[in-house]
Amino acid sequence: MEKRSFLMPRDPSVDRCFRPRPHKKQRLSYDDVIIESSECSTDGSDTESEYATRNGEDDNYSTDSSEVETGPQVFLRMRPVESPSKLYVISECGNTLITSAATNENTSNNNSRMEKHFSFSTIFDSSVGQRDVYDKCVGPKIMDEECVTIMAYGTSGSGKTYTLLGDNARAGVLPRALEHIFTMYNKLLYSTPKLKLINGEMLILEDEKVMEELKIRRQLLALSPDIKEQYNRLHHGIKGDHEFVEKDTENVSIMIWVSFVEIYNELVYDLLTIPSKQTNMAEPRRKNLRIVCNKGEVFVRGLTSVFVKSGEEAIKLLRLGQQRITYASTSVNANSSRSHCVFTVDVLKYHQSGMSIRTCYKFCDLAGSERVDKTGTVGSRLKEAQSINTSLMVLGRCLDAASSTKKRNNADVIPYRDSKLTLLLQSALLGKERLAMIVTVTPLDKFFEENLNVLSFASIAKNIIFKQPLVRRQTSRYSAFAQVEQSSVNPLQEYVEELESQNISLRAEIDQMNFNHIRQMQLLEERLRKELTDNCEASIVLTQKQCELRSEKQLLMQRREFEATIASLKRRHEEEIEDLKDEIEDLKSANSDIEVIDDE
Repeated sequence: MEKRSFLMPRDPSVDRCFRPRPHKKQRLSYDDVIIESSECSTDGSDTESEYATRNGEDDNYSTDSSEVETGPQVFLRMRPVESPSKLYVISECGNTLITSAATNENTSNNNSRMEKHFSFSTIFDSSVGQRDVYDKCVGPKIMDEECVTIMAYGTSGSGKTYTLLGDNARAGVLPRALEHIFTMYNKLLYSTPKLKLINGEMLILEDEKVMEELKIRRQLLALSPDIKEQYNRLHHGIKGDHEFVEKDTENVSIMIWVSFVEIYNELVYDLLTIPSKQTNMAEPRRKNLRIVCNKGEVFVRGLTSVFVKSGEEAIKLLRLGQQRITYASTSVNANSSRSHCVFTVDVLKYHQSGMSIRTCYKFCDLAGSERVDKTGTVGSRLKEAQSINTSLMVLGRCLDAASSTKKRNNADVIPYRDSKLTLLLQSALLGKERLAMIVTVTPLDKFFEENLNVLSFASIAKNIIFKQPLVRRQTSRYSAFAQVEQSSVNPLQEYVEELESQNISLRAEIDQMNFNHIRQMQLLEERLRKELTDNCEASIVLTQKQCELRSEKQLLMQRREFEATIASLKRRHEEEIEDLKDEIEDLKSANSDIEVIDDE
């Protein structure tokens, strides 16, 4: 043991327990660590991977054949700028971004001056368009029919909303996904909302509930803006960029529901709610909703879910929700989103055997991380920025915890309950759903520190490996299905199969009869409405004619009364004039007699 001295300080490379430490720290990329570990494994050195392997063998930990190690895909997209900075360099392999701060860069953190390597699934430079982003990030997941959560993350003004939603000329990944879904299930769409996801469970609706859902759908579509020309332009552009393939599966009915939720200042609001009728013109107060977990399913209690039949209806509801999102202007972005938004598309499949399967697609537009000293936010904008940064910090902690669970093998350490955003997206954070993150940065020198934080955030998500198998959520409505072993021989198997086929055919007939009945009732309602409208219009016309005749008679009578009154007044005045004339003549004759007498 080294002899201690009170005059000479201890060597900083040796701790109090006198354990040796490396003299030089070197930051390596993920690929370099893999190469170095593979080289050192031949030397008999105790690397971290070998240590994890030995511990796994000691703890009897092994990957089951049914479990597949899956992790989120993280994509990087760089916003086009006039003069991009030289501090951001894409490696030759095309999936690693190299950042190096300038020597005269005045940064608050010394670590930002170091050269860093960030690996991604794919890096899209400024020349890549919306089509390539969708084909790489979202399209394969729609084709595989697997539950997935797509998150767009980045600094304020870096192009997150444009990547997710697009503009009037170039559609984003969300409108393209909607067109892809409706094109793929075009021949399988069911005309009425018979199956709905209620409180995390798929239930078959009664006829009264079906009519209520159709009424809600009509009301919301009536409130939505008219986007027919815009949709035709987007549809033509998407059709020219992609060739979506239709599925032709028998005995399957598809019902598609959409919902839109906003998380503003840690409060959850429904963006597709029907406004209440108010006498005053004040803006109605929005109702805060509650996120509930029930049997492993996460849902928002009281959230409006709308049944849609086409991509145009879904995009109309998307535009309606966009009009209700909270926006504000900052010094960085003139139209900055002040909340997180999640647009959910639920695809419910109903088989004639009674099996129901749900495929969920969540598209999350995260609000941009901000630095108060650069955005210049004060007052309510400052409170919004604090809520945004807090929720993003919790999301980063959840991703960090998820990336560490492969060592601890304990998913309960993920703090997804600390924020409404992570609580809503916990299925993706726990590995129950696929997770894809599209990170956007602005390659300019003034946003270097903000981009560095975003890239560090993305690197944490890139290193996550989920051990839990990805299973599609499915429930069976009927309890008459029994698991029969293939080795056992059942003498009544043919009879059971015959009964099952009859049951399926009878239920199909019942569904068809219900559909025909609802269709006839709708036609009868439309005919009655038309007859009632025609009767009302005829009654209004008749009443208008009667009012016109009555008014003409009244005018005629008033005209006659007026003329009689004028005639009587005229006669009276004429008589008075005659009397006055007689009096004048009498006065003149009297005056003449007086003058004659005076002359005499």
